[in-house]
Amino acid sequence: MNGWELEDPGEDILFKRTKKIRDFIKNYPLAAFSRDDSLLMILRRYHPQLNCSTDDPDYPAEGYRMGLACYTATSYTYFILPAGLSYTGISIRYDKDISDFAVTISSQELTRVTNRWELGEKMNNIASRTEAERIAAFAALSNERRPVKKTVPITQTSIDSTVIGTLHQGDFEDWWISEEIAIPFWDGKALPFTFMDLNPNEDSTFIAEADVLLAAFLAKTPIDRLTISHHVYRNCMDFLDAIGYDEDDDALWHMKAPEAVWQFVTCTHMYVSREPYQDKGIYLQLVCRCDWEQEHGLQLVYNKEGRLIRVSASDGHILGWQGDGMIEA
Repeated sequence: MNGWELEDPGEDILFKRTKKIRDFIKNYPLAAFSRDDSLLMILRRYHPQLNCSTDDPDYPAEGYRMGLACYTATSYTYFILPAGLSYTGISIRYDKDISDFAVTISSQELTRVTNRWELGEKMNNIASRTEAERIAAFAALSNERRPVKKTVPITQTSIDSTVIGTLHQGDFEDWWISEEIAIPFWDGKALPFTFMDLNPNEDSTFIAEADVLLAAFLAKTPIDRLTISHHVYRNCMDFLDAIGYDEDDDALWHMKAPEAVWQFVTCTHMYVSREPYQDKGIYLQLVCRCDWEQEHGLQLVYNKEGRLIRVSASDGHILGWQGDGMIEA
């Protein structure tokens, strides 16, 4: 086993298919499931460019990255860990002192107790690190508690954008959803925009910054979409080259021109959020289904100036780890 046996762990959690998850854990010691059945963590190897296993011969790679995948019913994230340690196990327990789950990661070399906030702060910086630096960061993990700051309650049930109108609170109190907007970039297809992770009482400039971005994006036309075809086409071809020929992908292999790639892409969600780790800028993520990467799909990321800065699989991040999918200015 390589840790990739569960096809859709998030749905398994959502629909309470706990027996399936626990049967997997019995056979794969580098995974753990919380007692309340809300959090699944899997320690496994990743292909360095694709969000997939390196153990499959169809996904050749000279190197790999080691990651701790974190699944809930509504989210998927991963944390970068040292690749050179000999991992032996992982466990999860609720820690009332940090008001979150504490995670014990064991290896033959050293064992550390940590948590999701600390992993994100200390292990998931986008800047490239050497293996020695990554091991040092891992060794320094201590289950540090998130700094306590005064919580400002969300008192609104709606917010207003000068570009897309009123957005109403979604299923999460810090998610805000607009009415469907006709989007010229997508040939007039109507989709709602979602502002994610926004407390308007804490982030006073989010909406104004988002409006600059949205005005720039909504001014784009289908011609603008065609001008970025080569980036999406390259994402498709890189993926196909990595997995090898399959007759089900024949139409993709035989596209006559890069512009033809769009017939295999369907946009499903439009997310606006603030990047949490690096430049803290506002970005637009166009999340799409695509015929070549059916598990993780495709995302196009635009910055506040309306420039395309990343084309990649939907991996839960705005900026690419070690430059994955990033487009130079």
